[in-house]
Amino acid sequence: MMNSNSIIGPKSDIYQSLFDYNHDACYALDLNGKFILVNDAAAELVGYDKQELLQMSFYELMNLNEAEAATQYFKRVLEGDSERFNISIHKKDGKALDLFITAVPIWVEGKIEGVVGMVRDVTERNTLETMLNGQNHVLEMIAKGAALPDVLAEIIRLVEFVSDDGICSIYLTEQDGTSLVHASSPSIPAAYTKQINHLPIGPESGAAAAAAYHKRPIIVSDIANDPLWKKHRDIAVKCGLRASWSTPVFNSQEEPIAVFSIYYNQPCEPTEADIQLIEKAVHLTSLAVHHYQAEETINFMAFYDELTGLPKRRLFDEKATEAIKQHTDKPQQAIAFMYLDLDRFKIINDTLGHNMGDLVLEHVARRLLSAIREEDTASRQGGDEFALLLIDVSKQEAASIAQRIINVLEEPLIVDGNEVFVTTSLGISLYPMDGETMVDLLRKADVAMYKAKHKGRNNYQFYDAVLDKELYDRHEIEMELRKALEKGEFELHYQPIINLSTNTIVGAESLLRWKNSTLGHVGPDRFIPIAEETGMIVPIGEWILNTACRQLKAWEQEGLNLSVAVNISIRQFYKKNLAFVIADALNETGINPAHLTIEITESMTMDVETASKILRELKDLGVNISIDDFGTGYSSLSYLKTFPIDSLKIDQSFVRDIANSNCDQNIATAILLMAHNLGLNVIAEGVETTDQLDILRKYQCNCAQGYLFSKPLPAEEFIKLLENSY
Repeated sequence: MMNSNSIIGPKSDIYQSLFDYNHDACYALDLNGKFILVNDAAAELVGYDKQELLQMSFYELMNLNEAEAATQYFKRVLEGDSERFNISIHKKDGKALDLFITAVPIWVEGKIEGVVGMVRDVTERNTLETMLNGQNHVLEMIAKGAALPDVLAEIIRLVEFVSDDGICSIYLTEQDGTSLVHASSPSIPAAYTKQINHLPIGPESGAAAAAAYHKRPIIVSDIANDPLWKKHRDIAVKCGLRASWSTPVFNSQEEPIAVFSIYYNQPCEPTEADIQLIEKAVHLTSLAVHHYQAEETINFMAFYDELTGLPKRRLFDEKATEAIKQHTDKPQQAIAFMYLDLDRFKIINDTLGHNMGDLVLEHVARRLLSAIREEDTASRQGGDEFALLLIDVSKQEAASIAQRIINVLEEPLIVDGNEVFVTTSLGISLYPMDGETMVDLLRKADVAMYKAKHKGRNNYQFYDAVLDKELYDRHEIEMELRKALEKGEFELHYQPIINLSTNTIVGAESLLRWKNSTLGHVGPDRFIPIAEETGMIVPIGEWILNTACRQLKAWEQEGLNLSVAVNISIRQFYKKNLAFVIADALNETGINPAHLTIEITESMTMDVETASKILRELKDLGVNISIDDFGTGYSSLSYLKTFPIDSLKIDQSFVRDIANSNCDQNIATAILLMAHNLGLNVIAEGVETTDQLDILRKYQCNCAQGYLFSKPLPAEEFIKLLENSY
């Protein structure tokens, strides 16, 4: 083998200087590929000292998959060609290097005696190019809608390809923010990922969990001896994991949404290049997770109600249509469509505020889900309306579930420290008995729901063909009701209130009557609920107030000492201008305020603070205040002493069976005793028999009204009754 001097020739000093002091790595090989000359830059590049290299051939630095290509390059140079090529080798520490090599033959006296070459490290450039190309591929996958696990696996594949034997994992933060769930780790043993899936986020649950907990990178250079890995050290070491570097991925609120980790099979710490690679990996992971979270949010918003988390109408319609398509005829099996809304929900919004109303809807949604089966679907249709889809049920099962829903909603809701009561009216239609399409069946369930409302609310009704006629009638009433005030179709009747001690008429309750040119006489039970639901009750209520005050003025001018009671709807009660409206009526007519009684229902006082304020404003006007239908609402009796009330009306439901039912008699007498102790007058309504009257007199009820004395009468007939009673 020739020595270096024979190769360099007579100008060896000059060539040796160029060789030794070149900033690029330089080497010379003999005909067998063994190193015969290397400079300091070459030795530093591969991590060996010069003496070690001079005992080696270039084959010993080759990666196995690069050896054949390197041999071909070497042969071509020995044949007299010069070569420029890229190749990968491994350093003494095992790390890979990407090299760009220029190699030329060594000629000595006309013969080729070896190869001399110059080497440049292009590892970083290749890494950047690989990362750039890989990043573009990942972004293309995202744009084309690839699944998130596939995108994350591609990020890991890219990083593992570029890194020095690193293997990676990505964990996502679960929605509640308390743990990490495995998302992708294609190169890590399944036994390891299975054991640490759903890893609690905390300072002592491993590097990934600690990174999410501390919101910063966690570098563990030696898993076997680091306290962070106390809980999972055995499985990690068993799977060949000896170092871990974990970095959190953040959302816009700087909360961790994922953790990117890279592991090595030997203890080590990251270099500056490793840190840059991890930063690029974290950036790519962030882009992917943010995109899919945004897409998930968009999909959620499209298909699910943001407030309650229930499916929206669109998703419900899809599920219902698919259920009909998949339904097979089975004896006694049907698909039930339920439509429900909350009774008088607007009262909650008007009295407690829309924020409280939203909280109530959230509670209602949870209770609905608790009342139905896992295979059923509950959806929010809008406002306080909900639709339910029940698969493969009998009519009896549908009825049972409907009653269960009613029962769970009847239980008091504790919302933001307030006790709130809600009830629901629920309609049911069945496929295939009631219709063939989702649209038709849902409409018929809605029709049945209105029937439930007309039946007194807080109940369920099945659809039948008669209901469509009733719905048409309701629509017709609503249309005519909108024109009734303008057409002057309303009239007030007056039902006398009798003082049971003197047997004289001391006042009257004003009651609205409606005679329509098309519909004829329409009962209050038919049009008042519609007026309340549509809001028409407010202008109608103001007309009642003004008309009653004018009638009262006329009676005062005739020298009659009577009081007139006017019912105020809940919508009127909570309007901010109520006191002004009543004051205007008093001023316009000039009546004695003490002759006007404002009647409110007990349920209006559910918001005690607001109700107290309104009642005091009314009391300052000098009017009397009475609570109507007492005993049927939800107020706490302890609040009665705080309200400026003059009288209570015992609801006719207790009076009806007072002579035959000990329970009703006990309730009525309890109300009488309580009212007297509070200094309140008591009026019993709905008195129809002398037996009822005798019991009321026995327990010292102050006043009464009902058909035993007189039905409600027009003003002129009321005067005649009054004249005959004196």
